Amino acid sequence: MNIIGSNFSLIIRLVFDTLIVWGCIYAVLRVVSNNARTIQLLKGILVVFLIKIVAEFFELTAVAYIIELFLNWGIVAILVIFQPEIRSILERMGNTSALMSSNLTLDERKEMIDEICKACEEMSKTKTGALITIEQSNNLMDYIQTGTKMDSKVSKELLGTIFQYGTPLHDGAVIIQGNRIACAAAYFTPTHRDDIPSKYGARHRAAIGVSEVTDSITIVVSEETGNISIALKGILKQYTEDELHRFLTDVFIKDKAETVIERSFTLQPAIEKMKNLTQNTKKSDNDPRVKPIKIIDQYTDRQGAK
Repeated sequence: MNIIGSNFSLIIRLVFDTLIVWGCIYAVLRVVSNNARTIQLLKGILVVFLIKIVAEFFELTAVAYIIELFLNWGIVAILVIFQPEIRSILERMGNTSALMSSNLTLDERKEMIDEICKACEEMSKTKTGALITIEQSNNLMDYIQTGTKMDSKVSKELLGTIFQYGTPLHDGAVIIQGNRIACAAAYFTPTHRDDIPSKYGARHRAAIGVSEVTDSITIVVSEETGNISIALKGILKQYTEDELHRFLTDVFIKDKAETVIERSFTLQPAIEKMKNLTQNTKKSDNDPRVKPIKIIDQYTDRQGAK
């Protein structure tokens, strides 16, 4: 009985230990999944370990020595270079806040969304540049400290005044926490990606930059074209006023953030391909060689003949 009991307790400990390890791995992957730079870092580390395995298998002494040096000193370099990302990951792992403040009522959320959309619509018409970031689960206190702190309710008039050209706070980002404007004139580190089109200016690059390291939603109004865009997960997508309202409603009211993200960003390339395919199909409708298929009901014809 003692042997059976000890084996059973050992199995329980092994299962419990395995579940904890897999739970930690899942939590880390879920945390870094929204950070494009962190994903690239993980890919690079996996490539280095793969090269090390290949070098040891084929006994490539020089390559194995270089990889060993990199692993010994590369950890320190990674900690220094990616300090902001590592700090963001640790903050996010310890952050248990909801998508928006749970203290907000449904009417307060609707009012906040309406005010943001109205402000963006007016600024789009007047081609007033704007950069508005809405905090989600990642704490943006570090960015708030770079700007002028405020504690004001979100309103169309206040947002329009802040971004009015020539005012002291127009050159920077407004950060919204819940339904309150936490700060204005905040600074975001712009993205360093080379694949960003040259037509995008400093605001768009700053929006992409903050979306690469946080899960915040950043709205950009172009002062050159008046176009409204949203930066999320390192991807910038253009929206109309109505689409902006639907997007924010789905995220903050209908509580379907993951569905909206997948539909609007992850599936966007497939949607564009389907649009192009539809356009090509419409062009072929005028081709005289293309004729509709005639469907013949042979069963009905046979019954009539009888």
